[in-house]
Amino acid sequence: RNKTTFEENDDDDDKGAMKKSSGGSFQNLQELVSPRETTNSQKSSGAFSTDSYQSEPHVERVIVCANQLPLKMTKLKETNQFGHTWEIEADGDSIYDQMREGVLNDGDFKHVVNVGVLPSNVCEIESEEEDALMRDLQKRFNCVPVMLNPEMKERHYKGFCKEYLWNMMHYVLPMGQNEQRFEKTLWQAHVGANKIFADTLMEVVSSEDDHVWIQDYHLMILPTFLRKRFNSIKCMFFLHTPFPSSEIFKTLPNRELILRGLLNADVVGFHTFDYARHFLSCCTRLLGLTYTTNRGSLCIDYYGRQVSVKICPTGVKTDRLREALTSPGAVNIRNDILRTHRGKRILLSIDDFDVFKGIELKLKAYQTLLREHPKLVESIVLLQICNPARAKNEDVEDLRAEVHRLVKEINGAAGTEVVIFREQAVPLHERAALYSVADVTVVTVTRDGMNLAPYEYVTCRQGPRDEEKATRDGYALPRQSSLIVSEFTGVSPSLSGAFRVNPWDVDDVADVIYKALSLSSKESEMRHEKHWKYVGEHNVGFWAKSCLSELQRTCARASSSRSYGLGFGLNFRVVQLDSSFRKLDANKCVGAYQKARKRKLFIDYDGTLVQLASFNQPPTSHLTNLLTSLAADEANTLCIVSGREKATLDEWFGKVPNISLVAEHGYWYRGDDTNNEWIELAPPGTAEHVAEWKDTVLPILEQYMEATDGSFIQAKGSSFVWHYRDADADFGNWQAKELVDHLEGALEHDSVDVRRGNSVVEITAQDVSKRLAVDRVLSREQTNTDAVDFILSIGDDRSDEEMFIAIENRTEMDASYAGCSTFCSTVGQKPSKAPYYVDDVEDVIMLLQALAQFDVCHIR
Repeated sequence: RNKTTFEENDDDDDKGAMKKSSGGSFQNLQELVSPRETTNSQKSSGAFSTDSYQSEPHVERVIVCANQLPLKMTKLKETNQFGHTWEIEADGDSIYDQMREGVLNDGDFKHVVNVGVLPSNVCEIESEEEDALMRDLQKRFNCVPVMLNPEMKERHYKGFCKEYLWNMMHYVLPMGQNEQRFEKTLWQAHVGANKIFADTLMEVVSSEDDHVWIQDYHLMILPTFLRKRFNSIKCMFFLHTPFPSSEIFKTLPNRELILRGLLNADVVGFHTFDYARHFLSCCTRLLGLTYTTNRGSLCIDYYGRQVSVKICPTGVKTDRLREALTSPGAVNIRNDILRTHRGKRILLSIDDFDVFKGIELKLKAYQTLLREHPKLVESIVLLQICNPARAKNEDVEDLRAEVHRLVKEINGAAGTEVVIFREQAVPLHERAALYSVADVTVVTVTRDGMNLAPYEYVTCRQGPRDEEKATRDGYALPRQSSLIVSEFTGVSPSLSGAFRVNPWDVDDVADVIYKALSLSSKESEMRHEKHWKYVGEHNVGFWAKSCLSELQRTCARASSSRSYGLGFGLNFRVVQLDSSFRKLDANKCVGAYQKARKRKLFIDYDGTLVQLASFNQPPTSHLTNLLTSLAADEANTLCIVSGREKATLDEWFGKVPNISLVAEHGYWYRGDDTNNEWIELAPPGTAEHVAEWKDTVLPILEQYMEATDGSFIQAKGSSFVWHYRDADADFGNWQAKELVDHLEGALEHDSVDVRRGNSVVEITAQDVSKRLAVDRVLSREQTNTDAVDFILSIGDDRSDEEMFIAIENRTEMDASYAGCSTFCSTVGQKPSKAPYYVDDVEDVIMLLQALAQFDVCHIR
């Protein structure tokens, strides 16, 4: 079916799969998703047709999935030898066809398969020729078409993608009443189209062998559908448009679903760091995710999966352009242009006709140039060539009128044709000829993903591959070129020898054009040499190979991990865990608890028993009663191990009998062995050291608090904590990193630890940690008949890792703990010294409730 009415759900069989039982018992998620069941469900969900691309033995392939296949199709009047009425050829201008060279040349992959809809001029295929056309496309072109009905195609591509999403990605919000705004029906068509893409891919993909490379903004939610079918699929997404800042992106109603779609890929690629930075910022602000660097790669931790962020601008197929220069058509056009404009410097711009290309701004700058330097009228000419507009709307018509007005005005004022404007499709040989004769190429886009025109210009100015023959044919030696590029195009960072301009500053663009025309031959030669070295090496093949290498590295790092799915519909994601890291089996833990005669329970408070917050969260009556029940069991030693001050813990838990309390991450301790009096666990002399560095630390913290709106300082007896949970996510992280560097420098000679935690920076005395409390409780004398045979420890942040390490060391090194059942668990799926995890605070409470139900007293 091509029609769909769902929005976020797509598989009814998911319902209830991840729910906890109605009775509230704690269920092990991995019982629901065993490796065997996952494998079976994967194979059943992606049923393969007999004529699909699956074959035995299988070789590694790259499946390139884009909105449109890289083909050109022309309708014939009669049926051809292939059984259909279409003349088909590869579209050599498409980057998805050009990239084959880089994919196949290194030997890692043997085949490239393209998946996408048929070219836009192919409206409908006659039913009687559909099978023949499909076979022909697969056999001759390695292409698999995605069949969308005309209504869905119109709503998905023109309605949602081009009229709404394209504008938003280019920083244009629908402010006017006549502009396309977000509509639920268009979104549903977009989701439906992506699901049909996924259904088609399922007939092609073998998750064990194939690498799927999804291209561009039309298919940003496709990785979710694929990841749901194949949890371990090798998938990369590359965006060929800008990625807007978070202020723009968050106006999209379904912003989180699109971000989750991208994060379901293994690698997300961008042309520039600016676009990647905006994506990372959105992930931080909207999803609360953090990112790190790993051997030169940016990585986002997404439920245990390391999603790599790749920054790699695309390139051009240089060999193809240089060969085109030798074609008879290109040679004739080149000679005609040189003859027509003999004695003049030629400025060239070849743009798509749309509102983001800055065409009118360029003409205004050119007009200013001629007004300020009237002598140039006789010595320069601007060739402005525009590919026909892809969309017809009021903005394009207004732009066309303005361009024609400016051209007429400029030529009229000059008294001669100093601007030659043409709106027409420019074939490869003509484009190559035009670039080869241009002294200066001007690109003044106001917002663009990449724009390969400057790379094509540099390549064509280098001339044909036979450089000796090229020199004889009129290509100047040494080769020269001069480039003017907008700051807002993706090629700008890579072309450091180009003149960079702000296209909105018309006067500055005019000055830069004059400067480019005035370049000495030597400087023009040096700039060209630098650009050609980059463009020649970083061609489209290099881009393809580099991106796929990143995908292979990322998947190799995750090959030893186990995966399982969470969530429903477009919120689906895959949790990836180290093979030795698993979810705490509540049934096993409860069983060991029942059998034990002497138990030690170490439980963190904030983030473990209550949700993290920027304000005090005292325990509820339910939590207090639960802890009282556990502490009342004579077989238990229950220890609340917290970073809070002792006065706060006294207020909250002081009336709970038989409970042990640890304050300020191990600095203070009280329990029945101290007659419920607080004692210092810190090494002797720690208090004096704390007093020495506190006067240094406080002014620094106050400075950062004043500079960071939403942050505050918490002063404890032995430490300071700077909280930034309520600050701007990005700015808070930057300030925290700067604060840590500042404090480490200022306290270099002091016995102080500076730690970053969950939205906090904590300054504590050295050698003070939760390990001290664990060592004290576990070091009490025990006999063979009264040995500890059950330990449970749960915490959520870095301070709890010391607790886990201390327990591990004690149980491994102390023979009296042999046979002790130990359960150390972190809260949330993240790297940890604990071998287990629980999902959240709710799971912790449910586990403690299950333990409290077995209140069997044992005599010590």
